[in-house]
Formats: sequence, structure tokens, C-alpha cells
Amino acid sequence: MNTILHRFLLCVPLALCPAWARSAAFDLPERPGTFWSQPEGLPVPAATPTGVVRFASLAALTDHALRERAETRAAWLGIQAEAARLDAASAANWPTLTGQLSFTQSRALSSSGAQVPTLDRYGPSLSLAYVLVDFGARAASIDAQRYQLIASLLTGNRTLQDTVAEVEAAYFALLAARAQVTAQIQQETALRASLDAVDARLRGGLASRADQLRARAALVEAELARQAAERDRAKAEAALKQAAGIAQTQTLELDWQVVPPDPLAATTLLADLLQEAQRNRPDLQALQAAATSARFEAERARAARWPSLSLAANTGRTLFLDSDRSPSTTYSVGVNVTMPLFDGGRLAAQARAATRQCQRIGPGGRSALQDRRRQPARMADCPGRPGACAPGAGAGR
Repeated sequence: MNTILHRFLLCVPLALCPAWARSAAFDLPERPGTFWSQPEGLPVPAATPTGVVRFASLAALTDHALRERAETRAAWLGIQAEAARLDAASAANWPTLTGQLSFTQSRALSSSGAQVPTLDRYGPSLSLAYVLVDFGARAASIDAQRYQLIASLLTGNRTLQDTVAEVEAAYFALLAARAQVTAQIQQETALRASLDAVDARLRGGLASRADQLRARAALVEAELARQAAERDRAKAEAALKQAAGIAQTQTLELDWQVVPPDPLAATTLLADLLQEAQRNRPDLQALQAAATSARFEAERARAARWPSLSLAANTGRTLFLDSDRSPSTTYSVGVNVTMPLFDGGRLAAQARAATRQCQRIGPGGRSALQDRRRQPARMADCPGRPGACAPGAGAGR
């Protein structure tokens, strides 16, 4: 029975050898400039959705965009990843307990040179490691990751704000394009009626041939303008579908009455605009959180160069196969002081890099804050003119 168990334990590592370790064969391009053909094992892409998509309000359309846009999902997944990294960094405050089950076969020589019987040992063991003092390295790492999570959360808020702004801008651009088409149709109808009147006056001898040609030219120009407006409307619809996360093969229907938004009050103070920008611009707060994270990361890198005190414990039980020896239990407990003496300058370089990164992010955040403060000032200079405050609007003055 012991021999069968012995052979079984020897065959376990071979049986657990992963078959997926073998690399798959690929047909590589033979020479430069040759395309690589895709293998047949790739997943089949999903079918393109079709049909009519109907929304009862702009809020419903925006909510659909927030749920379906790839940018918002990527931001949410990034937040989950940063939260997992924070949990991993916080786990450094807890001891590490490791279990191990070993099987060894050994044969040695006695002091006289004679062979001794082969010993088959197996048994479980436990190892405990706990860092007691590290001069703030773990705390700085946790704080750095915490502020990195805050920066990711604020960046996610900014992504949601950008998505809402893109949907609303595309929606109102579509309204403007539709209104332009309606205006061009009315203009074309008026010019067609004018051409009919000129034809009637020409038959009565009250108009010249040149008047008729001018009326026809105006009608043709109106038709071309109407076609251009219809093309712009189609572009606006495609842009709104893209902003809302709707496939271009689907038909978008907006079932609500259009209500023009309230214009910006002329009495709005610049200070109110600045405060509103700082409250509702999470990217500014994300820059501040990133700068704080870089500062704690620099502190962690500096603390890594100092000694650390840790508790180490180990216990195990050894049993023997095919032997009359009795099992034995071993244990050890000790305190270790780890002091980095020489590492080729790696820790010093990491501390220097973290310090420079902190110094780089700090002025960048202040510069971005100043840029955001200048934006409301430019908006306040031209209230009531939607396109006057665009970048480069006053370059020709």
C-alpha cells in the first residue's frame, strides 16, 4: 500500500503538467510588407443591431449614453481596478500566513561512507511573516493608492460629464440642422413661387428673360442649400448616435417637445463662474489628488531605504514513508531586521524619480487650474454669442 502511495505521489507533478503551456503555432508573415491572416479561432463578432430606438426625453437619451458608451464602462472598470489595488496595498498591514505540503525523497552517506536507507518525507508546514516597523513605507503606499483611487473616481466623474456634454451638444446640433433644413425648404418654396410669378409676368410681357434666369438661378441655389442642409442633418444624426452609444444601423426617434434652454443670465458674476467651475470640474480635483498621490509615493520610496523590523515564524510536521521512525514537529520564531546595504542605487533612483514626479505633477495641476479659471473669464466677455468664445475666435481681430 505504501509503495502504491509512493508511486502516486511521484506521478502527481507529471499529471498536473499544464497542457496549455505549449505555445500555439502561428503563420507569421514571410517578408516585410506582408499582411498577417487572422486565425480561425478568433471569436465571431456580434451581429449589428437594427431596428428603431425611441426615447421620451433628453434625460433618457443621456442615461442610455452613460450606460452604453465604451468610455464610461472603461472609466468604471478603471475605478474597480484602483479599488482592488488599494485593497492590495492595505493588505500589507496584515501578517502573511503561508501553508505548504511537501514530499521529499533523500539518500545520504554516513560518516563511514556506507549508504543509509532512502528516506521519504512528507508533511505540512506553516509560515508566518509580519512587518512590525518600516518607517512609514506601508502607510505612504496606502495613502498614495487611496489618492490614486480618488483621482480615478474624479476622472470617472469627468468622463460622465464629457459624455453628457457630448450628447447634449450633438442633440442641439441636430435641432439646429433640422431647423436649417426647414428654413431652406421654406426658402425654396418661396423662390419657386417667385419663379412662377416671373413666368406669368414674362408671358404677359411685364418681365424680361433676364428676370426669369435670375429667378431660376436663385431657385437652384436654394435647392443646393437645402441639399447641403439635409446632408448636415444626416451628419448631425450620426454624431448624436455616436455620442449616445447607438449603432449607426439603428433608427433614432426622439419623442418629446423641443423646449429652448434658458439663456445665461447677464448678471452672473465672474466669481460665481469660477466657483462653479471648481465645484463641477472634477478633473481639477483629480489633478490635485494625483499630486497628493505622487507626494505619498515619494515618501514611500524614501522610507524604503530605511531598515524594517519583521516577525517571522515557521512550524511544520514531518512524517516518514516505509520507515519505523516517529513523526517530528519543528518550529522557529524570530525577529528580523532588514537593512538595504547595497542595491546598485535602485532605491535611491526610485526615490529620486518619485520626487521628480511629484514636482512635475504639482505645477501641472496649478497650470491646469489657471487655465480653467481663464475659461469662465473668456465666457463672461461674450455672453449671448455662442461661437464667439471658441478657441481662436478672436484670432483675426
